[in-house]
Amino acid sequence: METKSIAALISDTRAGINRHLLQELKRLGIEGLAPSHGAILHHLFNNEQVTMKDLAKAVRRDKSTVTALVGKLVANGYVEKASSTQDQRTVFVRLSPKGQGLKPVFQEVSRNLIERIWRGFDETEQQELVRLLRKVRGNLP
Repeated sequence: METKSIAALISDTRAGINRHLLQELKRLGIEGLAPSHGAILHHLFNNEQVTMKDLAKAVRRDKSTVTALVGKLVANGYVEKASSTQDQRTVFVRLSPKGQGLKPVFQEVSRNLIERIWRGFDETEQQELVRLLRKVRGNLP
C-alpha cells in the first residue's frame, strides 16, 4: 500500500463526499446550500443562538470563512443575524424558520451518506477507521 499518498486519498474522499452531498441536495430540491454549510447548520440545529466567534470555533474554521458562509445562508433565508444589545461588535446567528425546516432534510442526507460510506464495512472496521482518522486529525493543526 502506498502510504505517501495519504493526503491525496483523504482529499479525494472528501471530494467524493461533497459530490454525494450535492447530488442529494439537488435530488431533494434544496438550493443555495453547499457541503461547506453542513457544519454550521449542524451546530445551529443543536444550539438555538451562537455568536459568530463561537460558531467559528465550533466548526473549526477561521472567522472570515464563517462570515462568508453565514452571509450566503442569510442571503438564502436559512439563518438570521442579530447584533447584541449589550455590545454591537458581537453578532449572534440563529436558524430562521426556513433553516429550521431543513433539519429533517439534513438528517435524511446525513443518514444516506453514512449508509453509503459504511457499505461493506463491519462494526469493527468502522470503529478502527474512525480511531485512525482521529489520530491523523490529532497530528494536524
